[in-house]
Amino acid sequence: MAHEIHLDPWADLYATRMSNMKGSAIRAMMGSAEIPGMIALAGGLPNTKPIGLDDVVRATRETMKAEGGTALQYGSSEGHKGLKRHIIKLMAEEGVTVDYDDFILTQGSQQALDLVARTFIDVGNRIIVEAPSYVGALQATSGYQPDYLQIRMDDDGMVVDELAVALKKLGPRSAKFIYVVPNFHNPAGVTLPLERRKRLIELAREYELLIFEDNPYGRLRYEGEDIPSLRSMDENVMYTSTFSKIFSPGMRIGWIIAPHPILDKIVIGKQASDLCSSNFAQMVLEHYFDRNLWQKNIEQLRDVYRSRRDAMIAALEEFFPEGTSWTKPAGGFFLWATLPEYLDSSEMLAEAIENKVSYVPGNAFYADGSGAHHMRLAFCYEDEEKITEAIKRLGKVIKGQMALAKSLLIKE
Repeated sequence: MAHEIHLDPWADLYATRMSNMKGSAIRAMMGSAEIPGMIALAGGLPNTKPIGLDDVVRATRETMKAEGGTALQYGSSEGHKGLKRHIIKLMAEEGVTVDYDDFILTQGSQQALDLVARTFIDVGNRIIVEAPSYVGALQATSGYQPDYLQIRMDDDGMVVDELAVALKKLGPRSAKFIYVVPNFHNPAGVTLPLERRKRLIELAREYELLIFEDNPYGRLRYEGEDIPSLRSMDENVMYTSTFSKIFSPGMRIGWIIAPHPILDKIVIGKQASDLCSSNFAQMVLEHYFDRNLWQKNIEQLRDVYRSRRDAMIAALEEFFPEGTSWTKPAGGFFLWATLPEYLDSSEMLAEAIENKVSYVPGNAFYADGSGAHHMRLAFCYEDEEKITEAIKRLGKVIKGQMALAKSLLIKE
């Protein structure tokens, strides 16, 4: 059925910011997962199978028995203390000491991104982001119409020396904040090494800049040693994480740590947004975590994701043509594939969908829309057999596109 075009009689009423806001390329791809035979390498959907449903039911019953009607009532804007107790322990394992009033709970880390953007960004303000950067962060900030300064990434994350060159020209307080995903980057899959982290902290102090650290994947390491978080190096770093990757995205619970004056502003923004996060969800999660089941879940998840990552890399080595390359993530959900510069992964997507495989084109992860010859491939959702088949299909599509491009060049 052809897509209907609807004229919008309210077009002149919308705020100017709406013209800068774009729908998520990842969410747009979710519908393709419903196509029979489709193998989805687009969305970063966590594997929820290790979660024992009986254990969740038990935690829910325990919540209602212990909390009664309180679980069904409004809660604090800052979050339920019982769950905060567990987050304090989680952060201590990362070398970060926080107390109850040093952070608040949010509707996943996505709300934290929006609240920070709302707190800091006026039209035309500069913010510093990685290139590529997490598409959700670009969505959360774009409506506030910032000026993005993109800093290139390589196999070791943000090229901090290039940031240093830019800041030397711009001077102190030349940006509202630096947004960075240091562990198993989304979409690039790379990790910022310790020396670059130290240098980033030094630059932030020298140029009086805030760092906003987004760490949803930090506990999903499949090899190597953990690296200290930026927050553990400097208490002025804003930090957000989520239970979506280590437990359930359906709970929609994350948290944000920030210096107290900033956190006070963020709380005001949250009250204007949703008053409070779900008291019921927070209490159920508290009772689930009381039994320490999540630790066993994490171990199972690491084993599953490691195996799927290895299957994807092996398939890439076998089926992707010469002239392509990809990152080799030590954790997380994604790897970043690079095609010859003359190819456009957006233009290639329709053919890939016809071959029943989906991915996210690279230009979705750049504030300026560049990155067309890249693609993000998720290994978290499909099993090893399907991943291998998907990469085989995708490799065939890429080879065909390369052959077509070469034939056109010869004709010219």
